[in-house]
Amino acid sequence: MSGSPEDGKEGAGKVPAVGRAVAVLADLAAHGPAPLAALSRRVGIPKSTLLGICQALVEERLLQQDEHGRYTLGLALAELASAQMRNPPGIRLLGVAVPDTANPFYAVELRTLRHQCDLTGIDMVAMDAGQDARTQAGQVGELVRTGVDAIVLDAVHSAHVRGAVRAARDAGIPVIAVNAGAEGADACVTTDNVQAGQLAGQYLAGLLDGPAEIAIIDGRPVTATADRVAGFMSVLREHPAIRVVARERGDHTPHSGALIAAKLLDGHPRLAGFFGINDPTSEGILAAQAARGRSLPVVSVDGSAAATTAIATGGPLKATAAQDPARLAHLALRLAGRMRAGEPLTTRVRLLPTTLITAANADDYHPWG
Repeated sequence: MSGSPEDGKEGAGKVPAVGRAVAVLADLAAHGPAPLAALSRRVGIPKSTLLGICQALVEERLLQQDEHGRYTLGLALAELASAQMRNPPGIRLLGVAVPDTANPFYAVELRTLRHQCDLTGIDMVAMDAGQDARTQAGQVGELVRTGVDAIVLDAVHSAHVRGAVRAARDAGIPVIAVNAGAEGADACVTTDNVQAGQLAGQYLAGLLDGPAEIAIIDGRPVTATADRVAGFMSVLREHPAIRVVARERGDHTPHSGALIAAKLLDGHPRLAGFFGINDPTSEGILAAQAARGRSLPVVSVDGSAAATTAIATGGPLKATAAQDPARLAHLALRLAGRMRAGEPLTTRVRLLPTTLITAANADDYHPWG
């Protein structure tokens, strides 16, 4: 038996009566109570058809009639909303994208997220971009197609993930940036990297204590590295005798740090110190110096176990501003859960303070990695 022309307008796969009932509820929610005739005009449904729909909704307590005979929303809607608030949608499948699992910082992030997911019954899909921004953008797209409930993203490049983040949000998937900002993300949890750079800069300036030439080995274009350098440079404005004679961008690895440091040491014979953007980069700086019999002071950011050991032994690595990748990951997962449940966020950026680790306090510090 063929349906009526009016039914055909509903489109394949839709139940006409349900669509009309939803239209009635939506109209009353937006415009308030109405008698049958007025409601019929407002929603464009004939009174004879509308009467049966309203009677069915009244029986289910989704509608009720007031003393004037007007239809209004029923108590069952409030009960359903209350039940939803008590049992918000949770994360069943979490997507995680990090730059490079060979880096111990990202490895700790992943290990923490996996542990938390195991404790709470969440499945997790993890992606390693191999430090390639285009690869990571594709991986975020793959997570969207997989149907994850939320994404925790440690970006290779803060701007290049913009399109992938937009696609995730268009699909209703919250994206939480961790460690580094990601353009378009719903929220961000990161170290106070400006403070980290300031602490490193203050310490190096104190060690040099006078005119000196120094070099910065920067990292990939993410907010975390930009903020560290900005904090470091802000301190140097108070020490005009200390000049940055070279600043080159590496890829956060010991190999890159060593190659760049070797070139800088050969090209700047009066170089007196280094700022390495993270501990792996600084590890490379130490290797390049050792190969040349040099021992210039190096300051860094991360607070890894390897860096702490190097500082405690009294070598050229003098300080590192400590991060906490486990806490960053824990907070990112918590924010992802809140976003998934529809909770409003009082702040969309969480900054965790850093502590400078030096030979004076290395023994009392419990490093990660």
